[in-house]
Parts: sequence; C-alpha cells; structure tokens
Amino acid sequence: MSALKFNVVYEDAGEGWVYAHVPELPEVQTQGEDLEQARSMVLDAISMVLDERRARGESIPEPGWALVESVEIAA
Repeated sequence: MSALKFNVVYEDAGEGWVYAHVPELPEVQTQGEDLEQARSMVLDAISMVLDERRARGESIPEPGWALVESVEIAA
C-alpha cells in the first residue's frame, strides 16, 4: 500500500494543550498535553478514521492543501 499524506493543523488549546485537526478528514480532531503527544494522537486518529471509511466502503479524500498565515493589522 502506498503512503497517504494529509495536512494537520496544530493550535494552542490553552494551558499547554495542543489541538490538532485534519482539514481533509473533518472527523479527525484530537488534542495532546504537548505537541509531541498531539502528533501521536492525530496519527492514531487518522488511522482509525481511514479504517472506518474503508469498512463502510467510503472513499479516502485526496490530499488538499492548508495554509496557516499570520497577518498584522494596526490596532
């Protein structure tokens, strides 16, 4: 099986926690106590969602693209 590639967005969830979600797989949302744990949790969540989609005969989306960009606006 060839590798699949997905975009993961990591965000500060407060108090050291990191929230992670995958735009191509809206059902993948998880968090970790730090970035390392969030990365591990999101890999597990992606695997679980892909297995569930395959079991239901649903398609696996093609990788899209995501961009996080800071903008500065005068206060």
